[in-house]
Amino acid sequence: MTDPPGETRRNSSAAAEQQEQPGEQASLRGFIERIAKVERLVRVEESTHWRFDIGRITRDSKEPLLFENIADYPGQRVFTNGLRDIRLIGLALGMEQEASREELIAEVRRRASNPFNPKFVETGPVLGNTVEGSHLNLMALPIPHWNENDCARYLGTWHLNVTKDPETDARNVGVYRMQLLGPNQASVNTSPESHLALHLEKSEREGRALSMAVAIGVGEAIIMAATAACPYGMDEYELAGGLQQRAVELLRCPGVNLEVPANAEIVIEGFIHPHIRVQDGPYFDYTGTTNTNRGAFLFEATRLMFRNDPIFRGTSIGVAGAEDHQIFALLAELQLLDFHRSSVKKHIQDSVLKQRLLRWTRAGT
Repeated sequence: MTDPPGETRRNSSAAAEQQEQPGEQASLRGFIERIAKVERLVRVEESTHWRFDIGRITRDSKEPLLFENIADYPGQRVFTNGLRDIRLIGLALGMEQEASREELIAEVRRRASNPFNPKFVETGPVLGNTVEGSHLNLMALPIPHWNENDCARYLGTWHLNVTKDPETDARNVGVYRMQLLGPNQASVNTSPESHLALHLEKSEREGRALSMAVAIGVGEAIIMAATAACPYGMDEYELAGGLQQRAVELLRCPGVNLEVPANAEIVIEGFIHPHIRVQDGPYFDYTGTTNTNRGAFLFEATRLMFRNDPIFRGTSIGVAGAEDHQIFALLAELQLLDFHRSSVKKHIQDSVLKQRLLRWTRAGT
């Protein structure tokens, strides 16, 4: 990665470097390696622009893509389309390529009922580099402008939002769309019924900001768990451990009382401002329509941490058969999809599934 503008502190201690290998099997890099071994990875070596090009190519392809030559971001990479079909979902969970769709769903259902407690580690690759305070510039990351219908670039499309209940300290790990608003600010787009919104509501009662960590480029099992409809107070990291059949390795963030995957590519610490709402959008939604949320939360970043040569992970959503639809279809079959009790979103979800817009095939591709 080209260093972000300003002062970058490299924490390239022996301890941090030695963590490059343990746990990598369940990391994004381990997944990309497995995709390459089965000859599914497409390396996009020609020059592509972060504005529209990456999103367009992503939507036009059914294969996992690793962009390696991004305009304005020499040496940086973007990975997308990792879960573009059922076989890739199986590969992300370490299953045999020959498994049928029915076998995969049965196995995922079994794993979901047997969670693993997360494992805390002292250090990890994401601590390799740190940028703080006024030197922090999120625009130094190769964040795509995914869709011409989007008003701006979206920092968060395939990531984790980690917060805690201010009263109980119960952790929530979700996936909430984030529009880039400036060098150190982004919106957080979520429904009033989300667990994150409940956390912020409690913080606002006390007139306090809500700490939040954003993790980009994590193991795909963690994304699946964070997308699932877990009961309030249930730890998504435990579900992720069950899905990947090994404990999620967690680091305690140095600046906030939150925990993130040690093998994440990028982690952003910060806080959500109390009693401030901003407009998110217009943006192209998972339903294939353009929407706007005028009540989004305002996130301010205070620390950026990243691995050596990090890989930015994101996706272009809303296209039939895209990654988000593949996960929705899987979670719906597992009865782990409810959109926080939103009847409108539930109706849309059911309509999409019934019309088979997700393009599951009998062959499992």
